[in-house]
Amino acid sequence: MTALSSYSTGTVAVAADGTVVTGTGPLWLSAGNVKPGDLFQSGHFTATITDVVDDAHLTITPWPGSTLSGAAYVVWQVSQRRIVGVTYAESVAKLVSALDTSGFFVFVNTSETEPDPSLGDDGQYAFQPTTGKQWVKSAGVWTYQGIFKALNPRGAYDNAVTYSYGDWQTTSGSSYVYINDTPSAGHTAPNATYWDLLAAKGDTGNTGPSPLLPIAAWTTATAYVVGPPASFVSSGGSSYMCLVPHTAGTFATDLAAGKWGLVAQKGTGDLTSTNNLSDLASAATAATNIGVVRYAGAQSLSSSQKQQAQSNIGVRKALTANATYEVNGSTGNDANDGLTTGTAFATPQKAMDVIAALDCSTFDVTVNVANSTYGALVLKSYLGSGAVTFQGNNASPSSVVISASGAALSTTAVGGRFTVSGARVQSSTAQDVAVSSATSVTLQNMEYNGSSANFRIYANSGGLLTCAGANHKVLTGGIGLFLVGDGAAKLTTSSSTFTFGANVTYSGATFTARRFGYCECPSMTFTLGGFTVTGQRHAIAQCSGTAGAGVSTFFPGTVGGTTDATSFFG
Repeated sequence: MTALSSYSTGTVAVAADGTVVTGTGPLWLSAGNVKPGDLFQSGHFTATITDVVDDAHLTITPWPGSTLSGAAYVVWQVSQRRIVGVTYAESVAKLVSALDTSGFFVFVNTSETEPDPSLGDDGQYAFQPTTGKQWVKSAGVWTYQGIFKALNPRGAYDNAVTYSYGDWQTTSGSSYVYINDTPSAGHTAPNATYWDLLAAKGDTGNTGPSPLLPIAAWTTATAYVVGPPASFVSSGGSSYMCLVPHTAGTFATDLAAGKWGLVAQKGTGDLTSTNNLSDLASAATAATNIGVVRYAGAQSLSSSQKQQAQSNIGVRKALTANATYEVNGSTGNDANDGLTTGTAFATPQKAMDVIAALDCSTFDVTVNVANSTYGALVLKSYLGSGAVTFQGNNASPSSVVISASGAALSTTAVGGRFTVSGARVQSSTAQDVAVSSATSVTLQNMEYNGSSANFRIYANSGGLLTCAGANHKVLTGGIGLFLVGDGAAKLTTSSSTFTFGANVTYSGATFTARRFGYCECPSMTFTLGGFTVTGQRHAIAQCSGTAGAGVSTFFPGTVGGTTDATSFFG
């Protein structure tokens, strides 16, 4: 036989005829040792347990025995709740009851476009949480009802943003809600396929009346009104608005009677006053405070004020010593003064523009150009006999790049002596260097890297170009390396070496001189370094010539050079 299960850990206390049992040491509730319906026994008396309050308290039917304290006990585990099926049946009954009264949703998976037809009963709903779509089952068929989700504010309309059902946005002062089941972008409201008007922008209201009539001088015997618009008058240099309708008598009397309200008080010491600002403690300080330049006396001006004053009267800033400007494409700003590395210009062109506005006198100007990539540099005329030098990175010319679609380095100057060194010049449509207009330009430690089908170096219209130093590097081809002419231009070389850093092909000639072009090249050399130069060596025509080339193979190439009858090669 199998004995009844029981639990008897600890001791108990209960009053005679009481319904509350207090235990010391048991675990009645948390471990499931006692359930309603179990029998509580101590001695020869028993009672039915009606509730398990916690681990140390029970509720029983009235205790038939005498009062107990610290007494032994036993709980006979005979409750029907210990039968698993009964407990589950109670839970299922509660669940079915709840469903019968409030219904339940059939949930639709994200991967599905509609509910499973085998699920649900008529009158039951299906819902897809990810989209907000809802269906109802009727006559055994799921019927789509629409999307039910909260409105989602998206701010001002953005044509690139994808909108979904329930999103709302503002366009031109009106708000619209997205109503299409399929998310999309690029549909500007109003578009009835995608948007429904949520709130329309209101009409512009009527313009209200002006608060004041045009100001007029106060006159006696005039009828003044409160309006709107109210009468607005001037008297004694101050202005007033009418507060009480009246016919004017004496202004002081009307003002004292509260018929006028002050709008603007006449000031003291104004420029129209007869005291001519004599009330100011310091006219000079006042002028400085309001940014006025005085000509009748000495005044301390800021640098910007001095520049503005010079500009106003057309006076150039005159150099009294050699000058240096700084350019840095990474940290500079063309709004700076360019005088220190901390206040560098952002572009070489800004430095040139500043120099062009100076009176350089006999002094030289140097522009230090930091490693970076810059736009075109156009050399301009300047006043004075000194020289202007743009100094890049002689140790690494490729670190200072002057790149443009037109000529990378060109001149609009008439006269002037320029030196450009330590830079890589490159043009995508024109020459890398173009010197003209009787301007003298010396190139040192340069790299020529243009991608255009043109000449890399061009001197024309009286331009005087000198290639100096041993570090000239040719990286690309084109029509040719040199074009000298088109108006009595001159190329001079001073111990210069051109090194080729790639195989290049010239569709014209390596050196071309035409229309009074002239080249002095006795100390000029070419180093191929294992690379090849393909094309004609030279083409000299139209009263042009060379001196110092000597042999016909002086210029590199694969085809012999030509010299017409009006020209010479030597």
